[in-house]
Amino acid sequence: MTCANCVATIERVTAKMPGVAQANVNLASERGTWIFDPAVVSDEQIIARIGDIGYGVATAEVDLPLQGLHDETDARTIEGALKKIDGVLKVNVSSVTQKANVQYLPTMIGQGDLRRAIAAIGFTAIAAEGASGEDAEAAAREAEFRHQRQRLIIGLIFTIPLFLLSMLKDLWHANVIAVPEILDQFYMWPGSWWVFLALAIPVQFYVGKDFYVGAWKALKNRAANMDVLVAMGSSVAFFYSLGPLLGLYGAHLYFETAAVIITLIVLGKYLEAKAKGRTSEALKKLMGLRAKTARIMRDGVELEVAIDDVRVGDTVIVRPGEKIPVDGVVIDGRSNVDESMITGESLPVEKGPGDKVVGATINKQGLLKFEATQVGKNTVLAQIVKLVEQAQGSKAPIQRLADQVSAWFVPAVIAIATLTFIGQMVLNSTAGFEWAMRAAVAVLVIACPCAMGLATPTAVMVGTGKGAEHGILFKSSAALERLGNVKVVVLDKTGTIT
Repeated sequence: MTCANCVATIERVTAKMPGVAQANVNLASERGTWIFDPAVVSDEQIIARIGDIGYGVATAEVDLPLQGLHDETDARTIEGALKKIDGVLKVNVSSVTQKANVQYLPTMIGQGDLRRAIAAIGFTAIAAEGASGEDAEAAAREAEFRHQRQRLIIGLIFTIPLFLLSMLKDLWHANVIAVPEILDQFYMWPGSWWVFLALAIPVQFYVGKDFYVGAWKALKNRAANMDVLVAMGSSVAFFYSLGPLLGLYGAHLYFETAAVIITLIVLGKYLEAKAKGRTSEALKKLMGLRAKTARIMRDGVELEVAIDDVRVGDTVIVRPGEKIPVDGVVIDGRSNVDESMITGESLPVEKGPGDKVVGATINKQGLLKFEATQVGKNTVLAQIVKLVEQAQGSKAPIQRLADQVSAWFVPAVIAIATLTFIGQMVLNSTAGFEWAMRAAVAVLVIACPCAMGLATPTAVMVGTGKGAEHGILFKSSAALERLGNVKVVVLDKTGTIT
């Protein structure tokens, strides 16, 4: 997604699907939330529809080694159990390889949920590496960043010499500057214009391919996005230049205009992809606070397991200096626990039998044994992370204006560009086709609605992320917006603000 029009297109097209009650997409966090009737439409169908209009959804895939699997009947049983889980897209269980290949939505479920579902029907799944939701989303962002960087590098390789040669040629023709003899000979050479074409083609049709694909998919779904504007603006300049090249009309080429348009927009996309990667750092830091493993007692045996494998009711053992892995109630031992990351209170809190402990806090002194009461997405830390994610993904009241404008913005720009062209041709007696074309292209390119669509969601994402770094959590972007009008803040005696 690149602008508010992308968001509006996805929301509008998916909201029209039977069974979909609501669609809400956020540009900065690159996340969407859908409320739908699973009896009418599935998440796979929604994902497929998003793909049809030119966008994609980050998914994760994991191979889980299985124990206790004997035949194909067991394999089908496991497949059936996993397919019932919300967020699971595809499942393939093999009794030969003793593995379950699962494709799922990492923002909805985790590897631990899959293993618990398998354990519930009497089988055991062993943890696999590199299948977390954060990994899948990070991989998608990194792939986008690499793609934009590759486009930018190729664009610069061809655009810079094309731009310099074209500009020097214009200045040379106007007798503004003198060029070296080798360039003088190059400009006099009849094949020099074909060199300009050769430099422009890779930029137009390789670097600019994404714009054409995006424009086609948008128009196919009766929508218009930024890709339409870029594709139109650069194509007019490129294809008009073929006329003078073939001796049909005119005497001026605009290949460098088309190339510069595309390369500058790709530069913007590259910087945007880079910035989006940075804005999620605060959330990654929050997720990094939790422990990775837990020490538990099962059947009288002390085991060290992945945190996703801790179940409600397990007895968890925490030694001095270790992080408490999940939420629970102390059943044995006494210690002081540093809960500053949750409460903001700097002094450690004394804990004994019957007291509650919170995951990701630090046990300072004695050995503690407690019963796990909240695990996985139900822990306090997971709820905090969810709260920050929801705040980052929510729309501020001021953003509604941008969403309303974006619905008709691109068609309006195309209409204005057309009127500009006609006006220059009809009302300006000195303007020729070239001048009118340049004016229309300028309208198309300058009007790209990136800033309008990105400004508010990016500000919300950065603001809530920075707040989370300093222990300030916003329940919604509306609260963040209203905070701008606050004149006085009253603190209680401890300095903790709720």
